[in-house]
Amino acid sequence: MSPSKNPWHWALGACLVLGLVPALGAFHEARHFASTRMGSSEAEQLRELRLPWTQPQFLAMAAALGEIVPEDAKLLCTPVGGTEQKGRSRWFLFLADSLYPRQVYVRHPAPASGTLMDYPAWLEYHFEVLGTDGRALGFAGDIRKEEEEQRLAEALEPLGIEWEFTYRVDSRRPFEDSKLYHNGVLVPLAVDAAPMEVLDEAEEGAE
Repeated sequence: MSPSKNPWHWALGACLVLGLVPALGAFHEARHFASTRMGSSEAEQLRELRLPWTQPQFLAMAAALGEIVPEDAKLLCTPVGGTEQKGRSRWFLFLADSLYPRQVYVRHPAPASGTLMDYPAWLEYHFEVLGTDGRALGFAGDIRKEEEEQRLAEALEPLGIEWEFTYRVDSRRPFEDSKLYHNGVLVPLAVDAAPMEVLDEAEEGAE
């Protein structure tokens, strides 16, 4: 018997084959869950995913800040270096959740809380306009920085923010150079700065 030449038969066969792909994917995930995660606690399953806000270093920093910063306080988060521009380095968002009911603030909040396409603009604002990473801005840049800092001071003063936390935009060592200030006075922070366990580029691409 010769194979059918009806195009509808070929289309139906292709649909059946393509329909197997998600089914096989679901079967693979089910086997992985059953072999590695079933029976684990929620905390253990989260640690296996190696999400930044589940890592011991982040939890230790959040706990240290929580011990020092009062619950009714307002905390300003400032990036002071690093090159990470992915969502996993938005430490102020993770801290806002972990430190609640403390209120967490950032300068220039629109791109900070926008899409990941906005996030690099927020970093550029801090590094290239305010020079928070210590870079030389030049004569024109210094004038612009002074004007922007004056505008920020006027905007932030009514909020009564007394605390500031600085950190690197780095998914592996974000807290290596972190500092906490209360009304401009440095407050000691003793937290492990060992590298974080995060997904590498190959693992991210596979997600």
